[in-house]
Amino acid sequence: MEATIKIATSLLLNLALFLPCLSATVTMSSKGPIHHDYTRFADVERHCQSVLSSAAELGAEAGRAGVRMQQLSFMNGDWSQDAGQAPLFPFQGSYADAAVAGPEFLEAVPLASFMLTHTDMVPRRGARTAFNVSGILSFTISRNCCCSSMEPRTSPEFELRPGVSRLHVLLQGVYTETKSSGSGDDGGGERVLCMVGDAVLPVRGSNSTDPWDWAKNHGRDGKLKPPVVADGNILLVLRYPKAATLTTRAVRGEMTSTSAKSDAAYFDTVRLVSQLGGGYDSGYQFQPEDAELDAVVAGCSNDPIFHDGDDATEHLNRGASPCDIIYQSAPGHQVMEVIPNWNCEGTDAFCSRVGPFGTSRPTTRSMQDMAFTRSGIAVQGLQCEPTSSIDGTAAARVAALFRYVPPWEHQSMAVERTGLSAMTLSAEGVWTASTGRVCMVACLGGAKEACHYRVTLSVRKTFSMARRGNNIGQIAAMDGSHAPLLFQQRVRPREQWFGSGETPRKSYIYTKVEQARELLRVVKPTGFRDTNIAKLLLSYPNLAGAAHDLVSLSNLAGDLNLLFRCVVKPPFVPGWIEEPLFELQILSVGTLVGTYSPKFQQQFQGGGFSMRMEQLGRVRVHSVEKQQILNVSAEFTASRNNFLSPSSVMSLEGVYSPEDGRMYLIGCRNVHAPWRALSKRSDLEDGMDCSIEVTVEYPPTTTRWLVSRAAKVSIASVRDEDDPLHFNRTELHTLLVTYREQRRDELTEATVEGLLCVTMLSATIAATISQLRYVKSHADVAPYISLVMLGAQALGYSAALVTDAKMLPAWPTSRYKPYGDRMGWDMDCSVKALTLAALLLTARLAQKVWRSRARARARSPLEPGRVPGDGAVFLCSCGVHLAGLFFVLAVHWLSTYGTSTAQLTPSRVIYGEAQGMPSSHTRTRAAIVERHVGVVKEWFLLAQVIGNALWRVNCKPLAERYYAGVTAVWLLPHVYGYLRPPVVNTFYESEAHDDVMDFYSKASAVVVPVVGFVLALVVYVQQRWNYKIVGWAMRTEKNKLQHTY
Repeated sequence: MEATIKIATSLLLNLALFLPCLSATVTMSSKGPIHHDYTRFADVERHCQSVLSSAAELGAEAGRAGVRMQQLSFMNGDWSQDAGQAPLFPFQGSYADAAVAGPEFLEAVPLASFMLTHTDMVPRRGARTAFNVSGILSFTISRNCCCSSMEPRTSPEFELRPGVSRLHVLLQGVYTETKSSGSGDDGGGERVLCMVGDAVLPVRGSNSTDPWDWAKNHGRDGKLKPPVVADGNILLVLRYPKAATLTTRAVRGEMTSTSAKSDAAYFDTVRLVSQLGGGYDSGYQFQPEDAELDAVVAGCSNDPIFHDGDDATEHLNRGASPCDIIYQSAPGHQVMEVIPNWNCEGTDAFCSRVGPFGTSRPTTRSMQDMAFTRSGIAVQGLQCEPTSSIDGTAAARVAALFRYVPPWEHQSMAVERTGLSAMTLSAEGVWTASTGRVCMVACLGGAKEACHYRVTLSVRKTFSMARRGNNIGQIAAMDGSHAPLLFQQRVRPREQWFGSGETPRKSYIYTKVEQARELLRVVKPTGFRDTNIAKLLLSYPNLAGAAHDLVSLSNLAGDLNLLFRCVVKPPFVPGWIEEPLFELQILSVGTLVGTYSPKFQQQFQGGGFSMRMEQLGRVRVHSVEKQQILNVSAEFTASRNNFLSPSSVMSLEGVYSPEDGRMYLIGCRNVHAPWRALSKRSDLEDGMDCSIEVTVEYPPTTTRWLVSRAAKVSIASVRDEDDPLHFNRTELHTLLVTYREQRRDELTEATVEGLLCVTMLSATIAATISQLRYVKSHADVAPYISLVMLGAQALGYSAALVTDAKMLPAWPTSRYKPYGDRMGWDMDCSVKALTLAALLLTARLAQKVWRSRARARARSPLEPGRVPGDGAVFLCSCGVHLAGLFFVLAVHWLSTYGTSTAQLTPSRVIYGEAQGMPSSHTRTRAAIVERHVGVVKEWFLLAQVIGNALWRVNCKPLAERYYAGVTAVWLLPHVYGYLRPPVVNTFYESEAHDDVMDFYSKASAVVVPVVGFVLALVVYVQQRWNYKIVGWAMRTEKNKLQHTY
């Protein structure tokens, strides 16, 4: 009955806490059923008179509401505002001048999204020239937060928080179509939306030069409530081309205020531009195959960089259709890197220009030099249509949009933008089988009068040290106004090849192997791993099958990948890369490029799981006769916050020796310098510094307890010390390595921990039962057992039952519990049952103590002080634990904020604020608190030690089998933690990693068991000699008093 009452009370309390949050959420989101009443028809008729007067009769295809709503909606277009004195809304971020802002300072990007929410398609008699529509227009200004989010709303909203500003305008109006008498691309006319809107606009301040000064210094905690005013005098006109072509693919709009200029809600004209929505259903129309396209093909670039060999072209020409190859090789949501024009010949103005693109920041020399090392090209809206050439060979017509992504723009947000501007090229062309290239004509910003550019794309399937691009492209001006702009998508080392005969297979040409073999002969390694004993005991990653076995090669490549977290940035890493997380990714091993997996259907047919486990175990072969020197290539990459994919730091190529687990590589890194400096150096290979030697020592696959599981990497430059490209030898240590065969052992980790928990709980239950028997036979000692001590143990058991907390001390583990079999489930249930039994026995012991104290008070009602109480014990115990916790948090604070905070980049701070997520330091503090709470249950004897000292006991309240047994139980997992092999968290997150947290974990692994043992020793001393110690202390104090008087 009592348990039922407690459960009901807990539910009511949670409900009481949850309801205010629920009501607040509903109030803030303002969501609910959407009603479309079209109450502002008179305003629409008055303001849209010119649009309605030129409307043409609607055809039958205009009634397809679903398709029309999709095609008339767009996401993440561009918007701008005419220069004036009435801006639309503020952006709460840094107001640094763009002219002096560096590339690390991300630029705020204005985005606009429109969604048609309803169309009134009620059948009416006679011809129709318009029908009612409603929608929502969202304006966003952000640097690196998420892009515009669209969902139906019942009321307009304005949102202002650090890093993000949003304005939602509700609209209703009419849809019309116009006809054009032209015969060109725009001969099909336009689709027009004319709508009036309602919004809540922020009130501008009295300072005309800076109307948003109130938004700069307020609401940094995200709780700013800006002053707003309701406004219904908004007019929006959107114009859509009926035919989506090379030069007519833009949606253009204009939003104006119909209020007087003196009105507080008045704003300057807002202009919008975006690509047509609807994706592949947008109805893109390719140009006719006429002499113009033939001229495009004739003018296609014949640069040697596009030549991939006859064999590679033959592979592309057979198997899959041309469009399948193009779609499979397309970069998708990736950004292709710009290749430095190190061999440019011309003037400074000619070679420093980044193709035809223009940016919002002033053109300076530093910006020009930086543009070729940190910018990229995003490919969007790819369209492909199979066709055939004149000679009957396979061909395809291709259309795409190329967007320039400068260094100061967040890449994940750039690939989602759909606006057309001076940073975009609309291109269309053909793919020919004879050359294996896509040749396109391009228009800057999508305007017909700016179609003066050619784009060449090539899909590459053969790679080498100097050719790491999977897709390579070039943008050239027909009038030669700028140097050709080269860009490429680097091949992804972890890209899978599924063994399909329709997919062209990739190949790699090794050019640095002889240098690497020479390095292998020159280097004379010494150490234990080179002795004969080590060669008999230790083994290293090796092939499980033949050298041409793709599965074995893929498994070996996965084992050779390494992950680094460097405290000090290596000297060969570019200065703008600040993140400490690096990877050594294997690109090829032998004849395999990337990774290999059999066809998907083999994974899901019978025996799929056993087949995967077989692949896990295939690398268990360690025979010396199968060990051979293998050719390998790799990429040393760095992760970056504002980049979609890791940035390449160095390309590597060499050999791997499975006999001693060493890899010898030659490294080539891009020289990030202006073209003026690159053109003067003759010792570079395709603009790269290849005078780098790298050696890697992998840990053995056996004896994980005795040998460190971290790989050692040595990187050295062989250039002279006075050379600007020289850097000192660098030694790197990776994170702990887990090989494929060792991952099977980690699958049993939960079972081993479960058995350990069962052993601990069983021993604890036995010790508690012995204490109950001891209390039964020694009833006079029961009042001197600390209830706080029993409460600490009960708290640990309750946490394990209610919150599913671990009974074991905290150590690195995976994020999931691999209880996929019956044994694991039974183990979990057994642990829960034993935990509940231990909790009940502890509660029974506490009940006996409570009753014994009650009887003692009843026998001596006039002397309640003689009965032990836990009030002072509780306060002292809490004080000790809180002091320890505050000490650890203070050390963490000093290590985190003791240095200058100037190292935090503005973009990173704004990103965290905009996302509303706790910082990594906050998560670390929370983890420290969580671990310290777990210490309370291990130091359960602390309360008993304090109670024995305060009560001056002259007895033995605790049986030795109890406190010594439970202490030994809590020492058991620490001993297991020392003996077990190190655990690698495969779900590693760099943000959650903290040096102070590592120190705290290592320190607690020693301090916690030592203090627990010391507490048990103190209890033993107190129960054996406490009376003598107290008597000696009282006699000493008495002698001092007699001496004083």
